Amino acid sequence: FVSSIIHLANKDYAALVDDFVGLGILPPDCNRAKVLPLMDKALSPYVKGGGAKKYEQELKTLYGMDGSVESTVGGFQAMTSDMLTVLNDIPFSIPPYFALLARAVVTLEGLALQADPD
Repeated sequence: FVSSIIHLANKDYAALVDDFVGLGILPPDCNRAKVLPLMDKALSPYVKGGGAKKYEQELKTLYGMDGSVESTVGGFQAMTSDMLTVLNDIPFSIPPYFALLARAVVTLEGLALQADPD
């Protein structure tokens, strides 16, 4: 688990895929060519830090949502397409222990952001 946090922080997504296979999140025969770009797109905005609000802003920028109706609809469609690709084409599961650890980390992040939003 610790190595996955280090690989996430370093944006070493190829090693993170190996970690996820070891943790039972991804199967050993997963399509890495499909997983890596989606992992980069989904996790890079989060790794920048700043919590949920900053992540939301990064996603809006990534998907070209500038506040207009057209850009919001187009960005939402692109985001939905990426999510459907993940759900339909990449078999993954979240083991219960991992979900609990992730919840604890997110809670700690929330506490830290209360003290220092940046």
